[in-house]
Amino acid sequence: MTTTSPAQDPDTLPTSFGVFKPVGHVMVGLPTQSEADALAVALQAAGWPRAAVQPFVPSDSAAELRALVDNAGPLAGFGHEITLLRRYQQLTAAGYRWLLVRVEDSRPAAAAAEIASACGATLAVHYRTLTVEDLIS
Repeated sequence: MTTTSPAQDPDTLPTSFGVFKPVGHVMVGLPTQSEADALAVALQAAGWPRAAVQPFVPSDSAAELRALVDNAGPLAGFGHEITLLRRYQQLTAAGYRWLLVRVEDSRPAAAAAEIASACGATLAVHYRTLTVEDLIS
């Protein structure tokens, strides 16, 4: 039984200045697939609909992330988003699994990060309209 929605189509990934920026989502990084699966189950148990939890397959993610960094516009080099993308690339190369969790605002983002941390996540980043916030230190 699948606990997450299908992986996001790379052509529909939200961007700003050509850089991945999924406003209204928390990007969660987990060291193993079993932790990612456990997080998807835990989020659904906490009330997130299945469609609100989207996985990135590691082999696909590496290519997607590399393309996003390579195709970033000149203004992206000044933003935290490009730094995060490079961090995502390094972790993906180390075998990390990724979930993109849709959230309405800061409160559900914090709740998602708390659940993610309990499931083994080492990274949770909340993308807001004008800011990006690391939720797991």
